Amino acid sequence: MIDVKPTLNDYQVMQFIHNGYITLESIIDADFNRECESVEGGHLNDFVLTDEFRRNVLLHPEVAGVVRSLLGENFLVPTSAHHHLFEATHLGQTWHSDGITEYGYGITHLQCYYYPKEVKIEDGPTMILPGSHHRLVDREAIAHYGDILGQLSLTVPAGTVAMTRYGIWHKAGPKLNADRRGMIKVLLLPNGDAQTGLGARLR
Repeated sequence: MIDVKPTLNDYQVMQFIHNGYITLESIIDADFNRECESVEGGHLNDFVLTDEFRRNVLLHPEVAGVVRSLLGENFLVPTSAHHHLFEATHLGQTWHSDGITEYGYGITHLQCYYYPKEVKIEDGPTMILPGSHHRLVDREAIAHYGDILGQLSLTVPAGTVAMTRYGIWHKAGPKLNADRRGMIKVLLLPNGDAQTGLGARLR
């Protein structure tokens, strides 16, 4: 077992509870970013199990330190991931949350977004609405909304990892070019058990 130390102070934890997100810019090794740029879209269950992905992303000291700060000891190291890959122009997605928004202030799971390549506004960045995780909604109930005051486009440099509350409102923004834009997404859970099949437990 690896003993992961928390890296957020109390104020930073409260900021995450309030806003629902944190970004760690340019933390992933450039060589590994380039390797991930060519990964196919879709499920990446085999890739996420490799030592390289675990070492460079999931167990990166800054990533694991944030997860330890927010989920506590014995959080799960994910065994599945999905590569959201956009290569053609598109109009963007509608606002949604991944399931019904969590109720209350406890952090029971995190979404982790890894961007191997720089994301510019014309690339159709992930858009989030800070604070929206406090509203209990069904994912389809917010699809009709357009631009919302306070929305944030995650235009980030290569090698950035963002983490959000599971229920935060988000969508892909409109993509104006045919460049490859990828985002590898994993779900992080606390207090796991290796026997559940969800992942390996880590201190």
